[in-house]
Formats: sequence, C-alpha cells, structure tokens
Amino acid sequence: MIENGRASHADTAEAIRRAVVDAAGAAYEDAGLSGLCAEGRWEAAVDAMRSLDLSPVGAGEAGLTADLSRVIDAVGTASSPPPSGGSVAASAGALAAALTQMTAGLTAGRPRYADVAAEMQDAARRASALAAEMLMLVARDAAAVDAVGAAYRVPKATEDDAVARAATIERAMLAATEAPLEIARAAAHVAELAAVVAERGNRNAVADAAVAVLLAESVCRASALTVGVNVGALRDTHAGLRLEREAGAAAAAAGRAVARALVAVDHASGRRARSSR
Repeated sequence: MIENGRASHADTAEAIRRAVVDAAGAAYEDAGLSGLCAEGRWEAAVDAMRSLDLSPVGAGEAGLTADLSRVIDAVGTASSPPPSGGSVAASAGALAAALTQMTAGLTAGRPRYADVAAEMQDAARRASALAAEMLMLVARDAAAVDAVGAAYRVPKATEDDAVARAATIERAMLAATEAPLEIARAAAHVAELAAVVAERGNRNAVADAAVAVLLAESVCRASALTVGVNVGALRDTHAGLRLEREAGAAAAAAGRAVARALVAVDHASGRRARSSR
C-alpha cells in the first residue's frame, strides 16, 4: 500500500509539473507572437503559472484511468453480448470524437491561430455533438443485439409461430444492421472533422488529431464489416445491398480523411508528403 501511495504521489507530482511547464510554455509562445520582448514574455509565463488551476490535475487522470478500467473489465468479463463489436466500436468512436474536440480546443484562443479560431470553435462543438451521438449509438447497438437474441427465442411450435418468428428475426436483423451503419456514418464524420483539425489546427497537436482520424477510420471500417456480415442474414436482398453500399461509402470517406491527416502530419514535421498509406 505504501509503495502504491508513493507511486500515486509521484504520478500526481509529474502531472502537476507537466501542467505548469505546458502553461508557461504556451504563455511564453503566445506573448512572443503578440510582440512582447523577452522580459514581457517571461512575465506572461510566470503569470500563467501563478493563475493555473491545479485542483483537477492528478485526480482527473486517476479518475479517467479508473473509469476506463471499469469499462474494460465490463467488456472483458461479459459472458454474452452486449457489449458487442458494434457497441465497443461506438465507444471507441466517442473517444475519437472527444480527442478531436480536445485538439480543436487547443487551437481556439491562441493568437497564432486567430485566423482559424472560429472554425476550430465550431469544430469543437461539432466533435462534442458527435461524441454524444456515438454514446447514443452504443445503447442503440446494444438494444439491437438484445432484440436479435430475443427474436431467436420466439417459439416456433406451429407453422404460424414459425412465420411470425421469421418476420421477427428479419426485423431484428435489419435493426442490428442499421445500427452499425449509423456508427460507420458517424465515425466517418468524426474522421473528416479530425482531418480538418489536423490540417488547420495547432501544429503541436497534429499527431493527436491524426490519432483521432485513424481511430475513427478503424471504427468506421469495423462497423462496415459488421454491416456486411449481418446483411447475409437478411431476406430482403435489396435492403442488404443498399446497406452495404452506404457502409462502403462511409468507409471510403474515412479512408480519404486518413490520407489527408497523414499529409498534415508530414507537413507539420517537415517531411515530404506520403504518396500512399
């Protein structure tokens, strides 16, 4: 227990140190861009350190770790779905949207990026809305998976029962295919938005924005895969083809966003733009 306590204190101290250094560095840079002399820049840095609110530091990181641990344990120890691949993918999509919101927020308000401040503020708002949508889709996908299980438990003792059961299964499978399609669409929107942030946002956070793009694209591709698998259980082939086509379009859009983000990373790091992924 003592060793764990020491480690916790050390982690908190390191978090505080990083927060102070980051605040001072950002203030020093912004003051220089505003035209202040070296002395004025240092005064701005000191003022930033003095006014920094450290109360959330450490506790917030520990809380985040604890929250994620509970989610991971719930998924890993589940004996049956949900959670399913769809709800886990939507959860990852919500994290990608939150990361996009964070990176956009690191741009807005900085003098160096005044020309894109309004655009980044809008991007942060849109990313927040997408994160909320993804969380709703976690619940929607879980409900759809539950409904499929319930449909297959419908009795089929008589011919009428069997017909009714087949119709119930078809409706449930359609809903279970539409849910991952919506996840794929939302993930594509996250990827496209994060690509904009990577291209036009704070260069110091370009890698974070690119991570959001890559994560969102993975969510999109995973959801499109689920759509393709579920389509095979549908009797309505026309609906199945439409759902697959729309999922493929979302995945393609997310793929284009990845290519844009990688170019932005190369540009920010001074490397020649990649010719391919």
